[in-house]
Amino acid sequence: MKRQIPNELLIILKNWLCGSCACVKWDNLWSDMFTINFGVRQGSVLSPVLFAIYIDDVSKCSKYVILYADDILLLAPL
Repeated sequence: MKRQIPNELLIILKNWLCGSCACVKWDNLWSDMFTINFGVRQGSVLSPVLFAIYIDDVSKCSKYVILYADDILLLAPL
């Protein structure tokens, strides 16, 4: 909400991401469908933007977070 994203857009994103299902294909075999309860959709053009918004807040929580592209390094002081 602090980013002033319109409620309508938040509702659309929530409905789009909630209740997602997937299956795994390995060779010629398919797994059963399973629900995706968290994260963003792999391969979606919107996923990097949503991840960047999320990780921006995480990175501000600690000075021991190093970010590069889609890699995250969390350091713990001794």
